[in-house]
Parts: sequence; C-alpha cells; structure tokens
Amino acid sequence: MATRMVQTTGLARASRLRALPARGNAAKAVADPQGPRLRLLSSPRQATKPVLLAGGGREARDAIRRDLARTMSTATEFEQAGALWEVLARASESSMVILGGELEDVPAESVMQMLAHRHPTLPVVRFDEAAVPAAAAARA
Repeated sequence: MATRMVQTTGLARASRLRALPARGNAAKAVADPQGPRLRLLSSPRQATKPVLLAGGGREARDAIRRDLARTMSTATEFEQAGALWEVLARASESSMVILGGELEDVPAESVMQMLAHRHPTLPVVRFDEAAVPAAAAARA
C-alpha cells in the first residue's frame, strides 16, 4: 500500500481572521446587554412516584385506595392495575406496589416473588382478599 503526500500552499496564503474591538451599537450591546438576567433557581422538586394498587377486583382496590388516602399524604398519587403485564410494566415507576389479590389467576404470592426478583428494593405489600371487603364493610 502506497501513501501519497500532497503539498498545498493554498492554506498558507489564506487570510487570517482577526478580532477587532466593537464600535458603535455593537460596543454598547456588549457593554450593557439588554437581555434577561440569569438567576439561580433551586432544583425542581422530583416528581413523586405513585402507589400502584393491583390485583383483586376493582371494589377491593377502591377500598384499599380509600383506606390509604385517609392515612397517607394528600400528595400521594394512586394508580390501579388489573392485569399482570400492567403491574410488571409499571412497577419500576412506582414507589410501592400493593396487591389486593391474585392477578389473572396468578396467586399474589407468585406476583410478589416476581416483583422481588425484578425490583429488589421496591416495597410490595399484600392484603388478604377476604379481609379487604370485611374491613370496608365494618367501616361503613
């Protein structure tokens, strides 16, 4: 393999750019800019992750949500999932997952193990399905 070297004198003859002091309106704009001033702001508050309510029937999830809404912060957001794929897809974006029963014939214990394997630091809570309606009826 042969390499050729080509000599050019065109770059040596090219004119060079020089910085000149600003004159007239340009000098005034540089000395006193009219644009907005920069201000330092505190970092924006991180968006809170929602609590994911899953499993069981819609009534069971609604009862759990009402109970938790009374005891948790008013800023707490709740999301509901009725299918296993929804729980697996949205668990990473949640602050915790609360199971109110089985999902699509998959026992809640199995769902808990799946979530623990995929997201070891995610809190997962399971409510006994039989206790949820009884607790809601006792408060009514």
